Amino acid sequence: MTGTGLGGKNASAGIRAVRRNKTTWAGRQRVVARYMRAAMNKMGNEGLLTSAHNLGHVQRVSLYAREYVKLMGGGREERAQAGIAGLAHDRLRDAADSMQQKAEKKVTHEQKGAEYMDPLVKKRYGKKHAIAIIEAMAKHGELPALNEVSKNLARDAVVFADKFFEANGAYIGFRRSMFMAERADLRKKAVEKGWDLTKPVDIQKAAVEFTLEESAKRIKAFSDLSKIPTHLHPFVKYQVQWQFKLVQGLTAGDKGIVNLATTLYSEGLKKNPRDLGEMIRLYKPIDKSDAAFKQEAMDYLNGKLAERFRKLVKRPRR
Repeated sequence: MTGTGLGGKNASAGIRAVRRNKTTWAGRQRVVARYMRAAMNKMGNEGLLTSAHNLGHVQRVSLYAREYVKLMGGGREERAQAGIAGLAHDRLRDAADSMQQKAEKKVTHEQKGAEYMDPLVKKRYGKKHAIAIIEAMAKHGELPALNEVSKNLARDAVVFADKFFEANGAYIGFRRSMFMAERADLRKKAVEKGWDLTKPVDIQKAAVEFTLEESAKRIKAFSDLSKIPTHLHPFVKYQVQWQFKLVQGLTAGDKGIVNLATTLYSEGLKKNPRDLGEMIRLYKPIDKSDAAFKQEAMDYLNGKLAERFRKLVKRPRR
């Protein structure tokens, strides 16, 4: 499969330094980290990055994927597989609705990215490790069946880090609202509804409606405890409560929550929106409700959620 930017044959050239580090997994991960930084810088310069899927996103997914494998008792190689897959999982991510693409049986960014990186990963890490890494990339858009959990720790780790950390908690209130404005399909939908996205009143309508719709869809897809391993239930419950607060606040017209969604949505409409992390740091709450969201989101960005993760996730008994 061919692609634009870094990857495929170009990826091999961009990551040759791995040869100097091939004896250590830590070195291999550093090389992939440098590669992804260069790749995402290039994508950013080409206007292909979104607030929800940038360098910070893949770095955090990689971090928490490694942490998950460690908590599950995985070894050095499995932690490295998860870390590498986490860094590379959104290599070809765009602003499309991946869940809708899947429903329509279209090729998703998960599949594209995995196919794009497959030759490089096989060449550099060997077939055994490539199988685990590429599967983790290709399947990070859906939860593993319960009887599949633990068969590939890297796959489990990447999707759990992606869905239960990045796409959950208070952080998602900011991320989702901003991403809704970046999606071309939703901008088109706003026009069809007769909304003028240069007018504050219509911007607020779009921010509230689209964030609510997406939240309902995501909660249904990734918060059903009957489809989630029991050892993750306490953590998922903790995280998803923030999504319920977001939905409840928007539905009730809570001034703080509506202001949060509208502010981030407005930023996402810009041709060159600011970094999501910067937006969260700069956000000025107007009520206790959005102040609570900001504090929790900042704790997440500053790494303070890691300790809560360790306390809430317990290695299952065999």
